[in-house]
Amino acid sequence: MNKFYIAISGVLFLLAACSYSSPAQSFRKGSLLISLSEGHLNANYTTTNTTNDGQAKGNVGGDRDPLTVEYGLSKHWGIGLNMGGDILHVNPSYYGFSAAGKDVKVITSEITADMHYHFFVTRRTDLSAFTSLGFAGVTIKGNNGDGQYQYNAGGTMMRAGAEARYYVCRRFGFLGMASAYSSSCSTKDVKDNTVGNNYSTTISGYAIEFGICFHLLK
Repeated sequence: MNKFYIAISGVLFLLAACSYSSPAQSFRKGSLLISLSEGHLNANYTTTNTTNDGQAKGNVGGDRDPLTVEYGLSKHWGIGLNMGGDILHVNPSYYGFSAAGKDVKVITSEITADMHYHFFVTRRTDLSAFTSLGFAGVTIKGNNGDGQYQYNAGGTMMRAGAEARYYVCRRFGFLGMASAYSSSCSTKDVKDNTVGNNYSTTISGYAIEFGICFHLLK
């Protein structure tokens, strides 16, 4: 997410939220939580040529930008939806092509269903753990001087982690999050790739994020 957008959104919601206060818990049944965050990820990046089982792998850093929505089912449990993506840069040789001697931008996308357990909740503090399962995608697109290249793959992912929220007002707070994840994507049924058509992509690692959070409804 754009840092300027997050900053402006935070200021507006902070002004609105701090116009009144309440002794309500930071999380409870019926709460609707929205989180915007960004951070850094460290990934073990692997591609496999499904034709000959040849592999390329390495450690890659990147940026992560998710949006999370959660609804409180009880005083401890919540169910949510996470939508976001990562940006990484990898050597195009991972996919059997070149791009003028430079790395190519890889954009991953994900949408997962999340289950949250809030094990410590006060008026301002909310500590929770979560597990996620859903769909993932990998996209590479650009121009190498000889023409355009494009790679798309889709698959599944799992994620688990912990979150800490601190509310400066009833409706507005700050968020910190750490998670570990694993995704596996293939080019099966993809028809428009110009490179890497026989390459699957597996990404696993961890992410550290910080951002802002909003408490709506109850």
